[in-house]
Amino acid sequence: MLLDTVLQRDGFKVLIAHDGLEAQEVVNRSGKEVSTIVLDWTMPRMSGIDFLLWIKEQAAFEHIPVVMHTVHTDAQRVQEGIEAGAYYYIPKPAPQEVIHSIVHAAVDDFRDKKRLLKKLEESENPFNHLTEAVFRFHSISEGEFLGLRIANACPVPERAALIMELITNAVEHGNLGISYEEKGKFLSNGTWFEEVERRLNLPEHAEKFVTLRMKRYEDKMTVLIEDQGQGFDFSRYFTLDETRLMDNHGRGIAMARAFLDLQYLGQGNRVLVTVPFDEH
Repeated sequence: MLLDTVLQRDGFKVLIAHDGLEAQEVVNRSGKEVSTIVLDWTMPRMSGIDFLLWIKEQAAFEHIPVVMHTVHTDAQRVQEGIEAGAYYYIPKPAPQEVIHSIVHAAVDDFRDKKRLLKKLEESENPFNHLTEAVFRFHSISEGEFLGLRIANACPVPERAALIMELITNAVEHGNLGISYEEKGKFLSNGTWFEEVERRLNLPEHAEKFVTLRMKRYEDKMTVLIEDQGQGFDFSRYFTLDETRLMDNHGRGIAMARAFLDLQYLGQGNRVLVTVPFDEH
């Protein structure tokens, strides 16, 4: 009832299910309307984790982000949830501003992925016969253009599209120097896009580029992304731990690592991504 009140106050339409089995019925009936699922871990008849595993097996709904609303925020449970596909958590109890921030982040993530998937479907595939190439780009939109076409040259474009998370990191954190804490504030007050554009146009960043090298083999594709930043402690972001559960961002590397082979090189401003051509 509390979540229903808070979310409706934020302008969301809320569909309620009392357990996992009822949630299956709601999703099957109204899943096309759903942008995010807020899920309790402990429920009668079907637990939250079992429902999460089920939703990620449904091709039509697997991209809907799931927010776990639970008292189970220890490292083992968090890792279990991440492996099942939950990258957002609202611990119990949680202030209303945390609920607001996390749910909005999940909805924004869903809308962004939906936009990218639509572009994947609509984009042509000029990289199908490209065996090796080197690109340079300045902005996130230029990187997205390349990332979409690289993804579309892979057997499972939806998974390869996670390269976009690394492209965005290279521009915003690497070249533009937007810190993790700063991004959280910009997202909270709705100024992240404007701040990225502002920094891109500053004289000190005008000549900064991200270099992307792709190479195709018979059974895989490798993509090396290198920015001109100072690097960072990339190991901190390999997993989502309990210290960052309530943050409204910072899941991209963990999500990409769940489906792709990532290897950070040197100080962290170079990442080698291997995309296997085995569809499984």
